[in-house]
Amino acid sequence: MTQSELNECKPAVSKENPTNPSTLCCDALKHADYSCLCGYKNSPWLGSFGIDPALAVGLPSKCDMPDAPTC
Repeated sequence: MTQSELNECKPAVSKENPTNPSTLCCDALKHADYSCLCGYKNSPWLGSFGIDPALAVGLPSKCDMPDAPTC
């Protein structure tokens, strides 16, 4: 994902007041590197950027992506 695509998804994974993922965010997830995302699932790095790892891992299901791998 590009930085722009990541930024599009950030409101849906922010620790405070998360929103539903936008259409652009869900479109970006179609070509996301899930192994990379899953690798950060338990990392403190996401939290340092205000991202809730549980929300990030849950994005594919919120975007109705049935074939997305789970962590």
